[in-house]
Amino acid sequence: MYLVTGATGNVGGPVARQLQEQGHGVRAFVRDPSRAGSLSAGIELAVGDLDDPGSVSKAVAGVEAIFLMQVGGGTEQTKTMIAAARDAAVPRIVLLSSAGARLLPLDDNPMGAALAAREQVLRESGLAVTYLRPSAFASNTFGWRDSIRAGKVVDPTGDGVLAVMDPEDIARVAVAALTDDSHIGKGYLLTGPQALTSREQVGIIAEATGRSIDFEDVTPHEFAQAAIQRGTPPEQAHLMERLNEVFRGRRSVAITDDVENITGVAPATFRDWCQRHADAFR
Repeated sequence: MYLVTGATGNVGGPVARQLQEQGHGVRAFVRDPSRAGSLSAGIELAVGDLDDPGSVSKAVAGVEAIFLMQVGGGTEQTKTMIAAARDAAVPRIVLLSSAGARLLPLDDNPMGAALAAREQVLRESGLAVTYLRPSAFASNTFGWRDSIRAGKVVDPTGDGVLAVMDPEDIARVAVAALTDDSHIGKGYLLTGPQALTSREQVGIIAEATGRSIDFEDVTPHEFAQAAIQRGTPPEQAHLMERLNEVFRGRRSVAITDDVENITGVAPATFRDWCQRHADAFR
């Protein structure tokens, strides 16, 4: 039995499905069971929250490994899972982290610094952990959906590139790490096969959907100010401004071959992903 947190999400969902397809027992840890309708029959539900130690302890009982995706800030949820895993003698944890945890300098990347802190807590725990550090998810482009339908995307990343990857590929690596203890103690930078600017991503979406989509480049500061005017809390907007400055400065991870080395299959292209999900943008 494997425990999957974030099992209704873009990565946790494929992890749960792929584990089940390989014949493994799966327990999905969900906050809202009404959102679990997308999970396949036969997947066991554990209802709770990473902020609730009691529900976490019940969820980890008897599992072989844990796929951990933390949604809250700070390290408290990580510490709660560590305590529960230690008490239940769970052999290993696979953490969904981010390439941002290794994006230096972390002083310019507060989100990356927070992710790095979670990794450090796990390293100091003495548990058997594998660290997955994917680059940008292709599914993040769903955030452009309304703009694409309106015919124009405004973006602050300029010439910055991201090796956007299919969440299914992240899940394939996660499943390999969950089911094979040779990955214990290792960290993987996971990327798609191409480094693309946001403008190039929008162009590929336009081709896949048959839509005409304009693209406007703005600075990270302009983008943040516009977000504040729309109601985004200033602190959140300024954090995103600093992150977008990192991207715009082309300081994000480029391309690795970790996905293919671990799974034996090359990662899908962004175009592949767009063709599968084109209807979501129409």
